[in-house]
Amino acid sequence: MAGLTLANELLASGKSVCIVEGGDETFTMESQTLYTPSQKPKMYEDTTYNRLRFLGGSSNHWENSTSEFKPSDFKAKSWIKHSGWPINFEDVKPFYKRAAQYCGTGADGYETKYWVENLEQTDVFRDSTAVDSNIVKAAIPPVHFFAKYGAPLVEASNVSIFKNANLIDLEFNRDSSEVESIVFTNYSGVKQNVTADTFVLCLGGIENARLMLVFNEKYENLLGNSSDCVGRYFMDHPVLRAAKLYPEDKEKLSLYTMRKEVGDRLLNGFIEINEDALMSKELSNIRVPLAPASHYVISEGIESFHVLGTAWDDKELPDNFGQHVVNVLSDIDMVTEAISRKAFGDKLFDYSEDFGGYDLPIMIEQTPKHDNRIYLSDEVDELGMKKILVDWTLHDDDIARMWGSLEVLGKELGRLKLGRLKIMREYEERLRTDKLFFSHHHMGTTRMAENEKNGVVDRNLKVFNTQNFYIAGSSVFPTGSHVPPTLTIAALTIRLAEHLLKEASV
Repeated sequence: MAGLTLANELLASGKSVCIVEGGDETFTMESQTLYTPSQKPKMYEDTTYNRLRFLGGSSNHWENSTSEFKPSDFKAKSWIKHSGWPINFEDVKPFYKRAAQYCGTGADGYETKYWVENLEQTDVFRDSTAVDSNIVKAAIPPVHFFAKYGAPLVEASNVSIFKNANLIDLEFNRDSSEVESIVFTNYSGVKQNVTADTFVLCLGGIENARLMLVFNEKYENLLGNSSDCVGRYFMDHPVLRAAKLYPEDKEKLSLYTMRKEVGDRLLNGFIEINEDALMSKELSNIRVPLAPASHYVISEGIESFHVLGTAWDDKELPDNFGQHVVNVLSDIDMVTEAISRKAFGDKLFDYSEDFGGYDLPIMIEQTPKHDNRIYLSDEVDELGMKKILVDWTLHDDDIARMWGSLEVLGKELGRLKLGRLKIMREYEERLRTDKLFFSHHHMGTTRMAENEKNGVVDRNLKVFNTQNFYIAGSSVFPTGSHVPPTLTIAALTIRLAEHLLKEASV
């Protein structure tokens, strides 16, 4: 979607714009399979299908969930290595309104106070100094960028669109530090060159890194990779089932469970940690929606019963054995219910399907790690391009900061008499297996920085050591915040368009 947003922003300038798209207007297996990695990552998911490879990219299957980044997201934090952007929130803020209009979520912003009053909800954390409420907005139906914004580009006399045109090479002049042309091929092997004054790579968080690594093999790391940053610091938004909430009065928490339609948009709230608390306690933020669950679904005893059963089969004692035993004994009715359902197909207790509390799918901010990376294998795809390999893990310090943020939330829920938060530390090892889910938000692999030592592109998204080569998309994020990236991708792309029209030779 970054490429289409950029093209639309440049459209009215009258400048000649060329869009080179590897896919077609709709999904084709021929295009999609080029996203297949050399081998399935050990700790990460298969990346073949969680991004889409045709016009509009992954906007063709996204949930359209949008929120703004916070000022603290852009700040360097002493306790988080490699954190800090070369720009600040005020540099991005002016572009959020237009970005939201592209995303179909309107120009009325994301201010919690405004929406709480407008939707006649209650912000139970209004006066808290530790916990905040926030708003997420989505368009109904989700915006597919080419379907919505493609027509003006197709009809424009100053825009050319090449479909099924796969980027395979570029020509870089070492003396002038300029990219002079790119080479693309169709699926029949017919190649074409495109020359331009300015080039912008908008291929997504994984493919931006892949192509940059390919180009840097040819040009001996001259293209923003003198410090081996291309492909590194790969981040996602892990979603961890690490806590449960038992409310005193669920009506008081309706802001975080509502799905309120406002025109052609859907709004709901979520809980996060206050920025001051994050900074003072040296934490990372978490995005906490509330998912209502029955006694049976939310049962801690059933989960611990399965853990103990697996440990018995493996003839080993599980971590936190005592806590698991306590969970089973204190929730013995639901454990009995589970055994009955599995063995006999019968329900024993009618109340097992009654509301029991909230399951918490917690989206965390994964911090940038040098060893989380995209890199090239020796295996090539159908076009002769090297496939990717993925090294990714969820590090202990990210989990530890999540526990710390949950401790802050739990204390505040108790202080305000809103409920009891059960933090499931006994499931820590499962946070890397069945309690771990992914948001498919690929970020950080061509990160923005003040200098070439710490990144790939500068504050205006220009590739270091080049004069006319830029990258757009979430791959330029130095850190990823705790909310979906699309709104900020769009905002940074609009900012890039303004820079290109004012400062660069377009």
